[in-house]
Amino acid sequence: MSPLPSKKFLLASLFTFVLQVTASPVAVPKSQYAEHALRRRANLNVRQTTITNTTTIDWVPLDSQASTIATPPALKTVYAGNLSKPISELQQPGAQLGPPGTVPIPQVSTEYLANVASKGLPEIRSSGSKSKSKRQYAGNHWYATSDQGVANIGGSAIYSLFKAFVNNNGDFSLLQTAVTKSDTNGGQTLEAGWINYPNQVSAPHLFTYYTTDGYASQGDNVGGWNQDVAGWVQYDSEIFPGTVFSPNSVDGGDQYELEIQYLLYQGNWWLWVLDRWIGYYPATLFSNGISGTTLATGSDVIYYYGEIYQSEGPLTTTDMGSGEFAQTGFGKSAYIHNMVYTDTGGNSQDYTAGFGDSDSSRYNHANVVSSGTTWGSYVYLGGPGAGGVVGG
Repeated sequence: MSPLPSKKFLLASLFTFVLQVTASPVAVPKSQYAEHALRRRANLNVRQTTITNTTTIDWVPLDSQASTIATPPALKTVYAGNLSKPISELQQPGAQLGPPGTVPIPQVSTEYLANVASKGLPEIRSSGSKSKSKRQYAGNHWYATSDQGVANIGGSAIYSLFKAFVNNNGDFSLLQTAVTKSDTNGGQTLEAGWINYPNQVSAPHLFTYYTTDGYASQGDNVGGWNQDVAGWVQYDSEIFPGTVFSPNSVDGGDQYELEIQYLLYQGNWWLWVLDRWIGYYPATLFSNGISGTTLATGSDVIYYYGEIYQSEGPLTTTDMGSGEFAQTGFGKSAYIHNMVYTDTGGNSQDYTAGFGDSDSSRYNHANVVSSGTTWGSYVYLGGPGAGGVVGG
């Protein structure tokens, strides 16, 4: 399989999703994105609203999200490493939690919704699309990416946390994983990672995304971002999709990192972040009214990669990771290490795929498979974009 994503994974199509408030899997016109996002928010059973430095959070009863709340897998051994760990915004001193028995759902940024209402959703472009005319690259995506075709029920890796410079608030820069079903209903994905996309959340943050039909439609129980549409079930009271962690790594200074894992367990795709299972996507989302094998029973391709989206015409100066090229190594370049997939027997196996770059003059990688060190399979990846200047 090509080292470039063969499907329109987030965030090659992050912005295609739209919100709706009904429980049925019906697509919502893009022009109604803001309207439906706000209407869905109004229908939540909110018990309390709190504010952090970056996020306004509605607290809803855990059991209001589904008729039955699943039990997570057993806690696993937390990767120790030699680096300091960040903490989430709700673990910061003085952070206010909701009432007992409630879980956090972040509000959608009003600035983002206003931008969508006035300008519409950014254009969808897959990684294989032809470039636009010279000096006009709006809507393009750039990658340092890999994929491994293998039967799996998830995967895990450790991600460095940098506040990647973005050329403007409409750009994003991310590191992520995706577990996918490549040949069902146009392609199905579950995705998670670390992103800086200021129009969505003002600081770098954790994200999740799913699609059941290859991004053909978006909405409740069909596909979408974080908790903006129905699908995700929030379990933890401190870490949630959209949460901000701090501190972040410093180019040439202290390094911080985060473990992220998907695992299909007892009919649900659970997400592990840092040191706990934070919530899940019910596997039935992927088999509802769909024939053939789906993500409800497992994945057949797993990805790890970095990606840049540019929202304006000139070739972007947005950084990937720290903005340093892969060859600068530890303490400078961003990285993903201990990349594994979970085989159908529940055992972790080294991720052995090679990587490829959209344009190695601006973003590149250096990966090692099954290194025999405590980092297992790992990759350094990053770059400064057009102009070659880190941070701009």
